[in-house]
Amino acid sequence: MLRRLLEMRRAPQCDIHGSSARTVNRALVWMVLASISLVIWHVWVYGPSGHAAPYQGEARSFPLLLGAEVWDLLTNKHGILAELREVFPYFIVGVLLAGYLRTYKIAVKLQAMLRKYGVLSVFLASFVGIITPLCACGTLTTAVSLLFAGLPLAPVMALMVTSPLLSPSTYLLTLNDLGPEWTVIRTLSAFSMGIFAGLVTHFLWKRGLLGENLFIEGAVVRGDFHDEDYPDERLRCNCRQKFGNRVAVRTGNTFLVFLAKSAEMVWTVGKYILVGVAIGAIVERYMPAQWIYRFFGKDDPLNIVWVTLGSVPVFLHQISASSILYHIKSSLDGTLDGGVGLAFMIGGPVTAMPTMVLFWSVFKKRVFFLYLFVCLTGTLLIAYGFRAALFVPGVDTGNDLLRGVRSLSGGVSAVIKKQSSTVRIVMDPTRQNAIATCTNDLEGQGGVVFDGCRERFLERSAGLYDNRAYVGNIARWLEENNSSAVGRQILVYTLHDDLPYLGKGVLDRLAREGYSVSVLTRRTAPQLSEPMLDRTGQLWVFCGGAGPESRLTAAELERVSQFVAGGKGLLVVAGQSPGGTDDLSGANSLATRFGVEFAGVADQGSELPVSVASNLFNRSAELLGRLLKLVHKA
Repeated sequence: MLRRLLEMRRAPQCDIHGSSARTVNRALVWMVLASISLVIWHVWVYGPSGHAAPYQGEARSFPLLLGAEVWDLLTNKHGILAELREVFPYFIVGVLLAGYLRTYKIAVKLQAMLRKYGVLSVFLASFVGIITPLCACGTLTTAVSLLFAGLPLAPVMALMVTSPLLSPSTYLLTLNDLGPEWTVIRTLSAFSMGIFAGLVTHFLWKRGLLGENLFIEGAVVRGDFHDEDYPDERLRCNCRQKFGNRVAVRTGNTFLVFLAKSAEMVWTVGKYILVGVAIGAIVERYMPAQWIYRFFGKDDPLNIVWVTLGSVPVFLHQISASSILYHIKSSLDGTLDGGVGLAFMIGGPVTAMPTMVLFWSVFKKRVFFLYLFVCLTGTLLIAYGFRAALFVPGVDTGNDLLRGVRSLSGGVSAVIKKQSSTVRIVMDPTRQNAIATCTNDLEGQGGVVFDGCRERFLERSAGLYDNRAYVGNIARWLEENNSSAVGRQILVYTLHDDLPYLGKGVLDRLAREGYSVSVLTRRTAPQLSEPMLDRTGQLWVFCGGAGPESRLTAAELERVSQFVAGGKGLLVVAGQSPGGTDDLSGANSLATRFGVEFAGVADQGSELPVSVASNLFNRSAELLGRLLKLVHKA
């Protein structure tokens, strides 16, 4: 029997249950072609990536240059294939979860309940939408069938708006790409969009502003969409011929049905992952950084409007959105504007152009403009609302270094200048980069944290704000990125003796978390020797002073480089020298080896706000973070 099941020919997919229409696939092809064109243009004008000089045709033929560039884009240690390997566990779990929902028809059963609860059905429909593995086109055909079955427009509108925004697979992929905080935010925003759309529609419907007939006369033929002879191929459903349903007919084995329905989702979900990862990698590598910063990094409230409107003609699938946004975050020389990022993830998927074309041809224009209104207005309201309520300007929301931190000590800080794509800015208050990280897992290197302000590490500041929690997060993050055999051994090394660091409270906290901390200064240990580093898993270097004794020697710098290359963690803390001078050469001799330069200083005030989120939000993000670790280990 199993052999017969495996030999079944794959039938056309069903529009009703979420497959992509031919127009969607064409849109994906055009997006890929546009991305390839960007690569070709870049190689033709500038040569291989990283070359500032124009392409010199006589040095090497253009086809060879282009082929080498594409190969490097695919196979380098931060390329497309490397990211696909990172995404793969979440993709598999998402596919299996979608297969489970489809096997037991959970979403279908919930849809059947929508007639029972009046206006409250809007809330239920919004929930159904975020667990339904449908794209915008599949949702539209489902909505037509629900309206024919007598369901009110309000819950149907809520379903049409939420389904393109989130699904089980998208949920897990967002968890991988952007972290638990962004996953909570995306879930709340999708649910809020559905409620907004449903309530607005209910209000207009009650006042008779939408009329009785929702469809263009003759645009939709009434009948059974599951009938193979249904005349409108845009809405005709071939689900009876789908592999999963044919398996269900031939066997009563629920497990085989589950496997078949999960297998159907592999390509349905996988193609958007492939496109999203590819486009994201190309955007990060070739799109001019100033263009990306102008809309996603610059502190301009109108950027939310421009990104929302600009996303209307772009076909951006929910699964691709988080991957592309991840690459946008990585390419910025500062932090992402959270409101703009949220507008990008909402506005693009919910206003997909193929859906809008089909909507225009089926529904009366007042319904079309209602859908467009709730999509655009809802995106703007939620993006601005969440920007004010949850996002703090100049903070990388969801960054592990800031978990559970509401504010930090400020003061005079050395300004961090990003010089490598492996560096990510964690905080840039007043658009002056203050904290950054560097990771290069694919080369087996340990993590590096850069902090331009020594004030939050001083003993006198240990009890202020959430400095202790921040220091604990640094130790935890470096430990998680430590691939060496030496664990939870921290060496604190001070290149000057003027100021006491950390303090008893911080050291006690680290000890309670299982860390063994040794504190040495240039006076007590004039050299960072190999034996010292061999028994250390994390090296925390506090730079300062203006003399030669306040700098690591060439031999010490090489030892630290090998230390990080061996998978161990490093913290580099700079800042204004005790005498008030701005000599950062000592810190830069170390930091530049890992893609960062400290360039000048800036006064960032006495307190830096980090988070305004509630305890419930933080707790939800923490639970999702644990799920993230479980999936990653699996």
